[in-house]
Parts: sequence; C-alpha cells; structure tokens
Amino acid sequence: MIKIIINQSVLETAIARKNLSRKELAHNMGVSSYYLGRIINGKIKPSSGMRQRLLEYFKEHTFDDLFTIEEPKNGK
Repeated sequence: MIKIIINQSVLETAIARKNLSRKELAHNMGVSSYYLGRIINGKIKPSSGMRQRLLEYFKEHTFDDLFTIEEPKNGK
C-alpha cells in the first residue's frame, strides 16, 4: 500500500513564513493541535481531506512540496 506522508521541513517552513504557531494553524484548519502535531511529526498519515485542506491553506506549495509518497518495498 502506498503511504503519503507530510514533508515536515517544508510544512514547518510554510507555517513559520505565515507567522503561525502549530496551535494557530490547527485552529484555522478546524482540527486539534494534538492531531495536527501527530501528522507533522509523522506519527499518523494525513487523511485525503486533511491533505486537501493543507494544500488549500498553503496555496503557494504543490502536492509534491508538502507530501512524500512512499512506495511499498518488495511490492508489498
């Protein structure tokens, strides 16, 4: 199964450029700061809806900027 994970360094830079804290971003996105932090730290994968919200919020970035696609090893 393909995994789509957040590109942490790009997202952290994007948040800083908007002069936001993670808590402020979470509030603006309508999610808890705990949930957003787990996504940013790679503890959980962002849902398709969350990926879309991040792309809409950070319009200056592309999907490939914000996310990394991990292919399964050995076809599994």
